[in-house]
Amino acid sequence: MKNTIFAILGIISIIGCQESNTINGSYGNTDWDQSSYISGKELMIALKGRDSLFTTVKGNISAACQAKGCWMSMDIDGNEMLVKFKDYGFFVPKNSANHEAIISGWAYLDSLSVLEQIELAKDANVTDDEIAQINTPKLELQFMANGVIIK
Repeated sequence: MKNTIFAILGIISIIGCQESNTINGSYGNTDWDQSSYISGKELMIALKGRDSLFTTVKGNISAACQAKGCWMSMDIDGNEMLVKFKDYGFFVPKNSANHEAIISGWAYLDSLSVLEQIELAKDANVTDDEIAQINTPKLELQFMANGVIIK
């Protein structure tokens, strides 16, 4: 009986580890056309003269929140974009950096306060020296994603 319990726990542990290492997949509401997206350059052009734009964008995940996966940063054609998730309703894997993603939602330019920048830096496990250098708000390309597809 004791060996059976250990065997079951071992199998559950293996399955759990496999699932936690899975990055590719759908997160949030992904009921949209994945084949129709714009590039980062097209996004920047489309945002000119607008405060926001509902769109689908493809890019590379450059970082993700290391606390719980509650945000990610994407490189879209050389533009760094902070991606948050609608209503804090879903998260992405913490190890999703260096994976391609397609996201759908609202793109906009907004300022990040010093406190927000510090919180994001802490979530990203940035050094104390780098955090100490954060001292002014900054304007940043941001995205409120309804859904994320990681490939």
